[in-house]
Formats: sequence, C-alpha cells, structure tokens
Amino acid sequence: MIQCIAPRSLRGSRRYFFTLLSKDSAPPAQTYSLSRNLPYPPSLVYSVISDVDSYCKFVPYCVESTVIHRDARTNQPIKATLRVGWQAFEESFESQLKCEEPYSVVAQCYKHSLFKLLYTRWRIIPHADQSWTRVAMDLKFAFANPLYNTVSATFAPRVTEIMIEAFEQRIAEMHKCVQSEEKAEMETSS
Repeated sequence: MIQCIAPRSLRGSRRYFFTLLSKDSAPPAQTYSLSRNLPYPPSLVYSVISDVDSYCKFVPYCVESTVIHRDARTNQPIKATLRVGWQAFEESFESQLKCEEPYSVVAQCYKHSLFKLLYTRWRIIPHADQSWTRVAMDLKFAFANPLYNTVSATFAPRVTEIMIEAFEQRIAEMHKCVQSEEKAEMETSS
C-alpha cells in the first residue's frame, strides 16, 4: 500500500488549481458605461427608465418586474423585485431604487447570494433646448462566485449593449404613442 503524506507546510491549507477559483483572489467588480444621444425630451426618457413595472415588457431576459414600494410623497419607486431568466436559469432579486426626476435612476441590489454587488445608474442629461437627451448607463457588478466573474467578462459588454438598445427602442415606441395621442387630440379639437 502506498501512502502519500503532504509536507507539514501544506497540511491544512487549500491549494487551487486555478487561482481564479481562490476566494482570496476574487477579481474586482466589472464596470461598463454606455451613453447615447437620443432625439427625445428628457421627461420621456426618464419616464421609461423609471417605469420599473414595465421592464418585463421590453427588457431582454426580464421575466417579471414589480415595484413593491413607492415614496409616499413623490410616488416614485423606491424598492422593486426583478426576475430574470435565460434558458433553464432564473433568478429573482430585490433592488433599492433612487429616482431623481428627471435626472437619474439608481438601482442597487442587496441581500442576494449570486451577487456581491449589482449597481445600475442611469443619468439623463437634457440638451439646452430640451429636444434631445444624452442618456448614460453605468453598470457595476461582481458575482459571489469568482468563476462567474471570469465567465461573465466574455458576454457582459454585449449584454450591456443589448440592454441599452432595448431602452432606446422602448423610448422610441413611447414617443410614437405620445405623438399619435397628440395628433388624435388635435383632430378631435378641430
């Protein structure tokens, strides 16, 4: 019978084949920032971004979105749950929201086993004549599992791009609806 005994210096210590699996060497949070100039008024851009209840209608991978608490004074959402899914994977999480009409929407996930950090900030910057708006999205996240961090670095830039495109499309759709309503009102008043 062959018996292997580790040297005293290695006994009781854990060695990882890949350093990316070591909990002590977790990579820092990943950060992605995108911005766009949109030919829409800031009030419309803000209303789409702050309408968290509607995310499940247009945000890819968002299966369910529910505002569970609103500010009593402003009626702005301050806490929401999102359920996201892709193929057989599905996760729900709760976020604290800070909406500052018409300038920003910040969402921070807390108490979730999948993420060490999940933070999104939308900045809405009106042009001087209010005819177009610069919108910037900052996403910062870190998975609790270092392997997920490594794998996500491959697809996160594209997913971030897909998300901002979904918001752009929704804003364009809402703009068309507003224009149609305004046109209908003008025709009935004539």
